[in-house]
Amino acid sequence: MDHMKVLKRAWEIFYHYRMLWVFGFILSLVGAEGGGGGNSFQMSQSSFNNGGNMPTGRPFVAPEVPGDVWAIAAGAILALICVGVIVAIVVTVVRYVMETSLIRMVDEHEKTQEKVGFRAGFRMGWSRTALRLFLIDLIVNIPVALVFGILFALALLPLLVWAVDSTALQAVGTGATACLFFIVIVLVIVVNVALSVLRGFFWRACVLEELGVVDSLRRGYAFVKLHLADVLVMWLITIGLALLWSLIMIPVALLLVILGGIVAAIPGLLVGALASLAFQEAVPWVLAAVVSIPIFILVMVIPLTFLDGLMKGFQSTTWTLTYRELQALEG
Repeated sequence: MDHMKVLKRAWEIFYHYRMLWVFGFILSLVGAEGGGGGNSFQMSQSSFNNGGNMPTGRPFVAPEVPGDVWAIAAGAILALICVGVIVAIVVTVVRYVMETSLIRMVDEHEKTQEKVGFRAGFRMGWSRTALRLFLIDLIVNIPVALVFGILFALALLPLLVWAVDSTALQAVGTGATACLFFIVIVLVIVVNVALSVLRGFFWRACVLEELGVVDSLRRGYAFVKLHLADVLVMWLITIGLALLWSLIMIPVALLLVILGGIVAAIPGLLVGALASLAFQEAVPWVLAAVVSIPIFILVMVIPLTFLDGLMKGFQSTTWTLTYRELQALEG
């Protein structure tokens, strides 16, 4: 296979087919992994001795919480869980619809040279095929997760020697667990890389050849096995392009940080100055932060998500054309 020809064709299609940018942006928006951190607090030593604010010689008694407060808290937690489940379902549906749409839009463009709009592209993805892609991931991911869960549990077994009162055995058990954990983590990385490549061919066998879930797994695996050399070369090229893109994104992210700080600081300082006329102490600063932080996040997140969507869309286009090219070679 002429890999450079495929890459040039993928760039030509993706550059001129701007609706692919939109679907890539949405895919990045719903597929990006978010990070969250828990709130933490520290209590000073004075809270635990007689020098603190607690009265001396009197035991601490926790205040009684009315029953309706617990009911409201439980209802709020349940509501948040329900909202989280609904959001997760919507995000999952949109993700697989976008994946299906991108594959079909590129394939249809290669067949007819036609460029469809958003509604037509969305209808291409809103199908049973999107559900099949989800089931393919489910069938693949659940056994893999169970196997690695068992392997991590087995890696912890040497720590049982801590039940024995022997420093030497405890050291050996700890070292064995550390080594086993390292081996399992390396194995996780290798398997994830292999599955990420295979998954793309499972999906394209399902979308482009209109196969069922099990048949897509068989066809995708056989397809990669038959064209292993070409697939590995294309994978190395795409990895190199992704690394180059990441290096380019470093100065872009820094520029967005500066731009976001400037854009967010202006309304934040204005709100803080106005609030200082009516409030004292920390209230103006809190209001300024409430205004400026969302603006800063939007200035950062939207451009970076859009650029990440461009890379995702281009990669999807490249692998779809790769599948079509190798499929033509089979014929």
